[in-house]
Amino acid sequence: MTLLATSETVSGHPAPFTWITALAMISFCAILWAIVRYMQLHPRASLWVWGLSILTFPLWIWGPGRDIGLVNWFSWAKILSVLIPLTIVGAMRVSVAEQREGRMWRLLRHPRFLWFPYAILFLNIAEATLRDAQLGNYWNAAVGLGLCLTIPYSPRFWQITAGPDAELIAFTTVAWNFIYTSWNLCFTFGGYPPQEEHFAGSICILAVAEIYPLVMRRPELYITARIYTLPVLMLTIGIYNIFPTVMPSHGWFDERAWIVWGAVNFALLVPMLFWHTWQLHTGKAFITFRRGDARRAFIDQHGRALGVLVALARALDASATVTDRRDADNPRPASTRDDVAKGPKTPPQVASASVAGRAGHA
Repeated sequence: MTLLATSETVSGHPAPFTWITALAMISFCAILWAIVRYMQLHPRASLWVWGLSILTFPLWIWGPGRDIGLVNWFSWAKILSVLIPLTIVGAMRVSVAEQREGRMWRLLRHPRFLWFPYAILFLNIAEATLRDAQLGNYWNAAVGLGLCLTIPYSPRFWQITAGPDAELIAFTTVAWNFIYTSWNLCFTFGGYPPQEEHFAGSICILAVAEIYPLVMRRPELYITARIYTLPVLMLTIGIYNIFPTVMPSHGWFDERAWIVWGAVNFALLVPMLFWHTWQLHTGKAFITFRRGDARRAFIDQHGRALGVLVALARALDASATVTDRRDADNPRPASTRDDVAKGPKTPPQVASASVAGRAGHA
């Protein structure tokens, strides 16, 4: 079978995976972890660090690493498309954390402005999806399309938490996070020319983004971890690409493995896509997309309203029973209906720039 892929990535004569490579990757992961944690807890730093990093732009074009990093205007535009939105997200967090006055600051913390990070994530995935399709990995391109369609809606499942941390939260599920990680790694595996080779570095940033929310037991931190690891990688490549030297991955590419990887990602996507759609259809997504303390706080605040919503969805279904229709008239709280564990009442932790506070009126 002849593969149609046309990736520019070099295959054959792979760079050996040595203890130096392993140590470099572990060290890079530790640095990324510290950066994510610091940015999560310091909104003002998340504004100024990435805003000022845009001033390194001349180094991408004329700096000492110009021949081994970002080699064309498209790559420069790509890094700007990461740093500028990240700076705006930092301003959104500062607006919530410090409750600054002024028309601009009020706009930045308005729940509807959460469509901005949603749109940036959508465009970021769509861009890579088009690149996959251009190179011939149609399986992985289909996964990218599926990920675009299953990004949790904004602002219903997005928020910036109240308080000094003002965390950006997106209630992506564990399954969505994993498929995104695998899809993005597959894209990076075959989507870059040898001058921008950094697959080992991509493994690091995506591993931290995947593991960080699991360790914190908060899957909703995945997007936060993702947006604060990506610019570190891109700035390193733009200023001076050290990855071919300290963690070389040239020659790791294998075209058949790339295509099979995309097909495996597609096989994982299909059941997740049906499950995701069913949760939205039944109204249970308000609960199932949340985990842990976020779920308990949401149920404490909106359990009765969610019970009404779920009961109504069942009553309107073509296969609804008499019991379902009766329950729609006498709904129970969602915590009872959906067998969600009844922990101690927890004060809402999300009275913030989000639509969560109005979900009961949806």
